[in-house]
Amino acid sequence: MEKIIIGNNLLSKINQLFDFDRFSTVAVLTDTNVAKHWLLTVKRSLKQKISEIIIKQGEKEKNIKTVRKIWGKMFENGLDRQSLLINLGGGVICDMGGFAASTFMRGIDFINIPTTLLAQVDASVGGKNGIDFQGIKNSIGIFENPMGVVIDVSTLKTLPKRELVSAFGEIIKHGVISGRKYFDLVTSKIPEEFSQEELIRIVKQSVEIKSNIVKEDPEENNLRKVLNFGHTIGHAIESLSWKTNKPLLHGEAVAVGIIAESKLSNLLGMLSKKDFLTIEKTICQTGLPTRIENLSINDILRIMAFDKKNTNKKILWSLPEKIGKVNVNIEAPNNLIIRAIESIII
Repeated sequence: MEKIIIGNNLLSKINQLFDFDRFSTVAVLTDTNVAKHWLLTVKRSLKQKISEIIIKQGEKEKNIKTVRKIWGKMFENGLDRQSLLINLGGGVICDMGGFAASTFMRGIDFINIPTTLLAQVDASVGGKNGIDFQGIKNSIGIFENPMGVVIDVSTLKTLPKRELVSAFGEIIKHGVISGRKYFDLVTSKIPEEFSQEELIRIVKQSVEIKSNIVKEDPEENNLRKVLNFGHTIGHAIESLSWKTNKPLLHGEAVAVGIIAESKLSNLLGMLSKKDFLTIEKTICQTGLPTRIENLSINDILRIMAFDKKNTNKKILWSLPEKIGKVNVNIEAPNNLIIRAIESIII
């Protein structure tokens, strides 16, 4: 399992956290926005000469074309099998950088330094690396753990409010998976009211929840599937939203997916109406979307048919029985799936 370090003002002393001298070369992958805020801090902290690989920001860049550019820059900068790639950025950088490193010369070491709250609690931990392909989110990828993860909550100072709130889609999911205590903690305030110390506590607990699950089931054969709660419908509407004038952030899509899949669980007789309404209300109060506009049910079903989590062309759902317990490998009839999706479309 990767070494995970969580704290404040860590980027300025990153040279103290790992033995960088054992690598032949070190490169930093980041995007144009993060580079403006944090690249110089990381470079000043390291003694070695650092190669920079800077790409455009955004989910639209998370594709094979960009990966080819990254591989090209890795060759240009003389990286070899003893090199290290540092992924400095949000979920796109951590996912795609991990994929590029894991496939370059059959795999080199990489470190994730997530700079968004969403990446800190989700994308940077767990060893899933990948890219989007033909409009399907994370449809090409590999399991490979980073050598380490450095989570510096001081990077959240430059994070726009919408991205901070978006992260709570994944954080609330962790609450539904793990139990009332964490669920009540993360929904006790609106996201921007949490202090830095409270955010450190939230990040630590979310990372612990995810890490403990991943340790038991690293390649998602059974238990790890609980982390897919909200993501079957969530990924479909996120992918479709990219073609609209209102593209959703990942955490926003997951939030809507959580509501739809909680509704499905309720329709199946698993989740009580009381718990369903609690989940829906807390997502709304957090400032996350609870409904989507202008998407077709048939398009959502079509995208879901290509979901990488499907088994023998069947959707096996991860659905809550109650707040604190999510069951996996649940089958559902089409008419109930359609009713659940209808409930989140306006």
